[in-house]
Amino acid sequence: MGIKDIVKRIFAKNKKVVICGLDNAGKSTLVSFLQNGTFIEHAPTLGKEQTTLEVQGVRMDLIDLGGQKDFRSLWLGEMKDAECVLFMIDAHDVERFKEAKTELWKLSSIFETKPLIILANKYDLEPVATVKEIINALELDKISSFQILPISCKTGYGIVNAFSKIYYKLTGKQLSKKVSPMALTVFDKGGVPLTSTSKDDILKGGLFAALTTFVKESFNSELNQLKIGEHVILVKRSKHLMGSIILKEGDHIDIKEAEVGLNELLSHLEHMCPELEEQKLDTSKIEYLVKQYSTNLL
Repeated sequence: MGIKDIVKRIFAKNKKVVICGLDNAGKSTLVSFLQNGTFIEHAPTLGKEQTTLEVQGVRMDLIDLGGQKDFRSLWLGEMKDAECVLFMIDAHDVERFKEAKTELWKLSSIFETKPLIILANKYDLEPVATVKEIINALELDKISSFQILPISCKTGYGIVNAFSKIYYKLTGKQLSKKVSPMALTVFDKGGVPLTSTSKDDILKGGLFAALTTFVKESFNSELNQLKIGEHVILVKRSKHLMGSIILKEGDHIDIKEAEVGLNELLSHLEHMCPELEEQKLDTSKIEYLVKQYSTNLL
């Protein structure tokens, strides 16, 4: 084998990321959300499951370890050749914090050499422990280096931010975003706005009026893009909803990437709101889901 082949093999090795935590913390749901862009109910993982993802040229092996007591003895061995360790905790289930702490500290020898990221899941529920409360409960302040990130594997809250941190730990590089929308709006199929969120209040005044008019005209046509001044408005439709994002033209925008993001949001809303099939519209639910999911887009 030549030198080039050896070097190629070394650098072609997948990055191994181990995900552990108590049963019902949401580990498998996280992996599924990364694959599908929405929430899917999962049965408990038995033993371990491996999923490979490729993100901006980096191949990652995500090792999802079962959280039941019978499988926790596997954790330490799997971590020895891992490049990053994710410990997930159910931030809503404070009664199990003591058990989580016990299992976490059984792994303390690993934290001296491996980056540790605590994923505080279920931030879509109430009440939920604060980051400070989790740090105190798990005595994380005694660990020299860690990060704790609030997420929801059901609504998507904070998923991209968390994964960006993981990507940085693995590569030393920032996860680049090809699209940074200025505003996001969801409409019913009649073009009536249900909820909006934006940067710098750009949806005020004439731009929002132009947006709503364009959306109403677009529903029964093939129009899906409009330019107003320095802004580009992109509109997409799903079965029961419409969505729009506003992009700033000077930001080297990637229209295809923007369309993918908007389609994923609409698909997520359709999946999470089965009542839409019965022509029932829960505006407060839509608003909440968009607010949670938009943490990944804005």
